[in-house]
Amino acid sequence: MRVLFVCRENTCRSVMAETVFRKKAMGRHEAFSAGMCAGREFDEKAISVLQKKGYSPEIRKPAGLDEISLNDFDVVVAVCRESECILINHPNVERWSIEDPRNGDEEEYLRVLEIIETRIDNFLRRIGNEGS
Repeated sequence: MRVLFVCRENTCRSVMAETVFRKKAMGRHEAFSAGMCAGREFDEKAISVLQKKGYSPEIRKPAGLDEISLNDFDVVVAVCRESECILINHPNVERWSIEDPRNGDEEEYLRVLEIIETRIDNFLRRIGNEGS
């Protein structure tokens, strides 16, 4: 299964979700991420928190939805709360509505990462994969 995680700018939440999913799916499924529009660079706190928790994020330039084809994915997961995320045109969209930790401290990023980990564990169980 190919899963696309989307947030506003592909700098934090979608990157965290993609990274967690890749590790927990253990090669059984593919994960990618994009933003409604691409931000300039990844959120340094998000990358730092992921690394502290033992994840290896792909360091690349944030991607926008205009750079990919939604038809290439089986499921699109909107991890954002912002209103622009309702505009995703795909037959299989999940909406997780996770708040943006931007401008928060490391504790806030860790809290958001824990929410993402739990959501991904549940998602993987639902699609028939041991999530942990």
